[in-house]
Amino acid sequence: MFLKEPVFCRITKYTVDTGKLETPVKVAITGDWHVSRIVSDKQCKLLKEKLSKIRPDVIILQGDLLDAPAELNDGKMVRALAKRMRICTKLAPTVMVLGNHDQADLMHTPPKDYAEYMANVPKGVVTDWRQICRETGVMLLNDKWFEVKGLRIFGFLQGPEIYYCKPHQGKRAENFALMKKKIRELGLEGAFTAKDGKVSWFVAHAPINDLYRMRELKDFEVFSFGHTHGGCVPVGLDYIIDALGGHGGLIAPFKTLFPPRFMRGREVMKSGVSYIVNTGMVMTQDSAPKPLQYMNFLKAAEVTEVTVM
Repeated sequence: MFLKEPVFCRITKYTVDTGKLETPVKVAITGDWHVSRIVSDKQCKLLKEKLSKIRPDVIILQGDLLDAPAELNDGKMVRALAKRMRICTKLAPTVMVLGNHDQADLMHTPPKDYAEYMANVPKGVVTDWRQICRETGVMLLNDKWFEVKGLRIFGFLQGPEIYYCKPHQGKRAENFALMKKKIRELGLEGAFTAKDGKVSWFVAHAPINDLYRMRELKDFEVFSFGHTHGGCVPVGLDYIIDALGGHGGLIAPFKTLFPPRFMRGREVMKSGVSYIVNTGMVMTQDSAPKPLQYMNFLKAAEVTEVTVM
């Protein structure tokens, strides 16, 4: 149990000053709860305590709220999930994107191809999520917008073709081509154009290297992600690595996808765009090879606070 439980939960604070908003918008980011039978109610206590302290205008759930979609068939697990989601919606409007664990049961192993991924995606899983979101008041941002006080948030649903088949092999150009195809098929090109006086925020579960460089996404000023769990670094050492400008851990799920700076924290690009990766609330140590996986029992959970101005 203790290998899956956070030792404590910290609030990491960032300010994104765009000069566009008259009234600052406070955003709280959480996710990677991986609700399952081995995750205790201690997580709920930490979540409620930190979010209440932040008092956000909007909460973003970065995906992997469940450890596997099979949990959707378990009434106890659905109630545990709903309890956490209601903690959020009682505090602020809450939006979410689906993660890979929310869609498929892959046992922490990336599939070889699209067919293998789809074989692990239960039918009706998105419909089940929509029902839970309706019941808890969470807005599921599957390729949709949400706006609060001049901040426009777009939630991008990463399907299997974008999730695994290309990025974990380091083939950025092919992955970008697949994303552009989806954007074109959805008719979203014009929808990504900057609106006067508003700030655009792009939400997806898994970080993709240099995503902010895509011409279609050039008007987004903030990109946020989860998925990496911050890399396999025990609490204490992570502060040192961050202080040195590493912004990452020693290893993360499907590590070839992540440059070290995209495992955790915030990176401000030369263009001024902010890349923010939330560590999440629980560490799944299966992601790392032995003996590194056993370092995770010291890992701190994280809720990210972002003030957009």
